[in-house]
Amino acid sequence: MRREVERSLEANKAAYEALRGGLRPGMTEADAFELVREAVERVCGAESHEFTGDFVGGVRTGAVEGPATDLVLKEGDLFICDLSVRRGETWSDTCRTFFLGKPTPPQRAAYAAALDLMRHCERFVRPGVVCEDVKSEAERFLAAHGLAGRMPHHVGHLVGPKPYMKPAFEERERALLPEGAVCTLEPGVYFDGEWGLRIENDYAVTASRLENLFDYPLEMEYFII
Repeated sequence: MRREVERSLEANKAAYEALRGGLRPGMTEADAFELVREAVERVCGAESHEFTGDFVGGVRTGAVEGPATDLVLKEGDLFICDLSVRRGETWSDTCRTFFLGKPTPPQRAAYAAALDLMRHCERFVRPGVVCEDVKSEAERFLAAHGLAGRMPHHVGHLVGPKPYMKPAFEERERALLPEGAVCTLEPGVYFDGEWGLRIENDYAVTASRLENLFDYPLEMEYFII
């Protein structure tokens, strides 16, 4: 399944590059969605495919998720594209946050914390880990960075035949992470009614570690438009 996920991820990469090149203040979320659609269609062509995800900008990013609307993006807004693509029989699931202008100091600090948390979870997560322990570890990490309670969702989940599969890294999930699966890590930081951000990659769960399958930048500067 690993190779199949990597093929789907080719469309994710193309979509994010399309957003980097085309996203501008004055566009709507629906316009951004069209950039993504065109990129996915270009990569997948006549092969059976579909995509879904979150396409939220401005204050809507603070609410974590949602479909594209006619909301007009302004200078200084953030835009979250959490994209799941099915190419053939297998799904991918990644997320990037785009900045339409210079990020504020709190946004820079939150992004740095989310990225550090992703790196921390890459080391913490192993086959056989109790999934709820990953969520607990992430909450402790964010609290130490002054961001307690700012990530109201899971830290990741399995992906493959479906875009979202159990077990997920969430409260009261006592299942063990299986070797050989593909999982996501998706840390985020949110201020409801203001702004939010999220990053996400897909990983192969090997015998001893997580192996990143999405060779695409994560550094904030790459996503400042």
